[in-house]
Amino acid sequence: MKDTIKYLILILIYLACGVELQAKDYIFRNIVMSDGLSGLLVNAIYKDSEGFVWLGTDNCLDRFDGVKVRHFEFRGIESGRKKRVNSVTETANKQLWVGNGIGLWRLNRTNSQLERIVPEKIDFAVNTLLANEDGLYIGTEKGLFIHKDGQLLQVLTDRNMLAACNRIMDICLNEDKTVLWLATVQGLFSYSLKDGKIDSWHFQENVPEADYFRCLTRIGETLYLGTMSQGVVRFDIKKETFSHTVSLGCDVISDISSDGKETVYIATDGNGVHFLSHKDQQVTRRFYHDVNDKEGIRSNSIYSLLVDDRGAVWVGHFQAGLDYSLYQNGLFRTYAYPPLFNSANLSIRSFVNRGQEKVIGSRDGLFYINEATGVVKSFVKPVLTSDLILTISFYQGEYYIGTYGGGMMVLNPGTLSLKYFAQGDTELFQKGHIFCVKPDAKGNLWIGTSQGLFCYNGQTKQTKQIKHFTSANSQLPEGNVYEVSFDSTGKGWIATETGMCIYD
Repeated sequence: MKDTIKYLILILIYLACGVELQAKDYIFRNIVMSDGLSGLLVNAIYKDSEGFVWLGTDNCLDRFDGVKVRHFEFRGIESGRKKRVNSVTETANKQLWVGNGIGLWRLNRTNSQLERIVPEKIDFAVNTLLANEDGLYIGTEKGLFIHKDGQLLQVLTDRNMLAACNRIMDICLNEDKTVLWLATVQGLFSYSLKDGKIDSWHFQENVPEADYFRCLTRIGETLYLGTMSQGVVRFDIKKETFSHTVSLGCDVISDISSDGKETVYIATDGNGVHFLSHKDQQVTRRFYHDVNDKEGIRSNSIYSLLVDDRGAVWVGHFQAGLDYSLYQNGLFRTYAYPPLFNSANLSIRSFVNRGQEKVIGSRDGLFYINEATGVVKSFVKPVLTSDLILTISFYQGEYYIGTYGGGMMVLNPGTLSLKYFAQGDTELFQKGHIFCVKPDAKGNLWIGTSQGLFCYNGQTKQTKQIKHFTSANSQLPEGNVYEVSFDSTGKGWIATETGMCIYD
């Protein structure tokens, strides 16, 4: 009996864990050349301030908007190898910068062309780019360049420009942004932005392959460096010491980044993607290619990796294009203003959102929420004349609420009083159907009803006017007026029960 109970408990634990794991599973979609990708090798991934994802391939810069891929070509370059994009970034003025095998480029937003920048000074590979409010930092095959205030400064870690330590593979800033950390093919270097001082550290002295740092990221006072043969190496900035992290099953690290707080994101060239906990130094999640998993990543040979601000995972492959995960969270959430209001399970037909002030119409009443003052008030029958609120509009400091079968009411946010609209047809505006309420640019309020269209001007108490349009006194089509919308030219588009008309 005891064995049976233990067995059942184990099954329950297994099922619970299985459900949890399944709920957190990532579903990946793939983009290849037949989908518009310019090449199957994706060497760099960057998401800009407008939400576009930029993909650096072997021969082109691609932009993915979630549906389509657009190409931006490097004109005037014959060699395919030199076209390979190594890095993409964006400066504060929304200027996009690109580094490839031949130099530095920027995107001209006016003509959508990539333009070569300072070819007389940078005519070699740009491996990495880092932008902040102070300028653009450029890691190249021949040292570090700093682009600031229209000037370009070159910094060498060794006087011999061809020295291996001048091959800058990746860059990051320290916490107070006064020191640049440089991952090179011959050691780790720091460059002081205050006084220009350069220091260096080596993982294993006189072992060149152990000192080949390909990429780096920082969490607090710890640097994580991706190597070509030693896996991921940690560097304690305060203690100035190196140490190994856990084994990832592949020591060739192609890309590394972090959320800056807790998780390190690691791409390997042979064993997929790993998420490493900074606190526990354990792998918390792994993505790898499984031939039986049609919704997983397509290859374990990863060249680039991005975990974006919404938690989506973007994976660039050696010869399998791009994989990206469907968003797990962050796209939608139920609105609540705890502990005073929660819209969960409310049937909502209309709302107005004016920043911290919101009015929500539901089958369970009308709700006014002011997050700035902490005021929440609900209106139900008999104060509210109908529980089907079709439309809400803000006009002249008040909210106009159109209902089905209860006319139109006006909510004053200052006094939190709800009263009938007191102009025009009393029977209609107390018991009729109000389908839409829309203000125009001239200060008028247009009201679509079951008895035609009304135009109300209440800008001053002394000159309040209301006009009534029907099929009997105008060319308005007969029947209910369901919707009114004004275009950029000021024309009013009016949807009725028997057709659409234009008010000009």
